[in-house]
Amino acid sequence: MTRRYRMARPEEHRALMVQDAQAFGDSTTSVSIDRSVARTRVEELRVLEEDGNRLGLLLARGQPVRWGGRPVPASQVSGLSVGAEHRGRGVATELLRAYLGEVHERGAAISTLFPAAVQLYRRAGYEYAGTLTLYEAAARHLPVGWPDGWRALPVPADDPAPLQERFARVAAGRSGQVDREADWWRQFLLADRGSGPPQVFLVDGPDGPDGWAILAVSSDVSASEVRTSVQVVDWGAASEAGWRSLLTLAAGFSSLEASVHWKGPDPEPLALLVAEQDIRQLRQDRWMARVVDVPGAFAARGYPSGLRGRITIGVSDDTCPWVDGTWTIEVDGGEGKAVRVGDDAEVTTTAAGLAALFAGYHDPRDLATLGVVRGLDQAGVDFLRAMHAGPKPWSPDYY
Repeated sequence: MTRRYRMARPEEHRALMVQDAQAFGDSTTSVSIDRSVARTRVEELRVLEEDGNRLGLLLARGQPVRWGGRPVPASQVSGLSVGAEHRGRGVATELLRAYLGEVHERGAAISTLFPAAVQLYRRAGYEYAGTLTLYEAAARHLPVGWPDGWRALPVPADDPAPLQERFARVAAGRSGQVDREADWWRQFLLADRGSGPPQVFLVDGPDGPDGWAILAVSSDVSASEVRTSVQVVDWGAASEAGWRSLLTLAAGFSSLEASVHWKGPDPEPLALLVAEQDIRQLRQDRWMARVVDVPGAFAARGYPSGLRGRITIGVSDDTCPWVDGTWTIEVDGGEGKAVRVGDDAEVTTTAAGLAALFAGYHDPRDLATLGVVRGLDQAGVDFLRAMHAGPKPWSPDYY
């Protein structure tokens, strides 16, 4: 029997969305499938078939991801599903292998995803690279008081342009942040999820545009109480006054006894603006990354401008043979490069370990202690720590 990896065809778009929903136990009502079809382009779907039968489905998006202040060419696995009758036959592994070969040909340097099955992706060379953390605070506990000259302006939820402009100023300082295009805003952040469009605000100060907020307000009514939730779909600000304005905007729902939920880094810097320990962490998801193109990945990302050094690493990679081998990674004046070399390396790792070294989410000493990276001495630890100086990678986007 012959298996074939291919792009999805337009006439099977809806059937694939039904297949994907069934695999994950999601709703297959017409309304739910309509939404899935609307937010998923058929060009993003990949199929593994055997003698004409669809075995598995992979949804691949293609947005750059910022690392060290620069966009790195990337691809996101937004879904991978295998029919119940085909599981246990290596379909997911084969799908991933073919997908990685395709996106490498298309110029991706890394791939990122939120794992439903960690060991599957780790075997394919992915490793934890950052977090998405959900926080909660009572609206009445957030600071109140608009800074002088600051205001929030409500705007329609159908134009991502002013949001993109403000986001670009904030995202430059994040590692792990998807570099959103207009369709990303429309599909993931501004879309009506069945209860109406979200509320969108632009925050401006005396010197001009600064921040934004996308809010979805809902109430849960029971026999004994009404619980109001303010979900911050997305927000950000470029300044202290901008963030104080956003917190004041959220605090305005205190008359409803509302709880405010948002996604942020760990630790959450907004705790510095709240008087007491009123911010609570509800949950944290770890997402994963994989290096698809070693020279491309290490050349595209940014580094501290004062860092100068190098490290040679031997990488074992059964999934992507073009990654397998020994590489010297060198950083100088904010620029980096990776060059394949023929010498044996004292420092060795797997493809997953290389992803961890690229990401900087885990401390290199921990990677060495737990055997993810072998042969790493103190000089190597110091160099890798300096390479990742700054906040840990995180993402507010679940894809």
